[in-house]
Amino acid sequence: MADAIFVDRNIQPTALAGRVLNTTCRFFAVCSGVTLILMALMSLTSIVGRSLFSKPILGDYELVQMLSAVAITMAMPFCQMIRGHIIVDFFTTAAPPKFNKVCDIVASLILAVVAFIFSWRIATGMLDLRQNHDATMLLNLPTWWGYVPMVPSFFLLGCAALYTAWVDFAGAAK
Repeated sequence: MADAIFVDRNIQPTALAGRVLNTTCRFFAVCSGVTLILMALMSLTSIVGRSLFSKPILGDYELVQMLSAVAITMAMPFCQMIRGHIIVDFFTTAAPPKFNKVCDIVASLILAVVAFIFSWRIATGMLDLRQNHDATMLLNLPTWWGYVPMVPSFFLLGCAALYTAWVDFAGAAK
């Protein structure tokens, strides 16, 4: 997976909008990877501290929960740009390529609509959590902090899905 971030030069978009979108998706994916690495190091430190010194990191479960959701949502736009989502093609394997292309376009458009709705609803929920001063139990971290990177991530996913649908529809070079 890490190789795909830097090696897949043949699927680089040529249009300015595609290049900007692709670069932004890659940046989000790298941030996702860094988040996962930091989360793994924190978990390791907490486990070693708990096992050897009876001193775990307070609230490590809360942080892992919040950061896992952030990392996953930040990786999804890049996955869409490189068409890395899992495709169940059991029924369409024998179908003509044109039918499969139409299915890909429709799936991308549905994903775009859902991603934009998620972005909107997560933003609304985040504002409610902020207004209500909701916080985690052990660390007393504001819960809405974990939602902040999810809003642009889902918006970016929607943009990436629209772009891939457009590329498929127009037959433009990626």
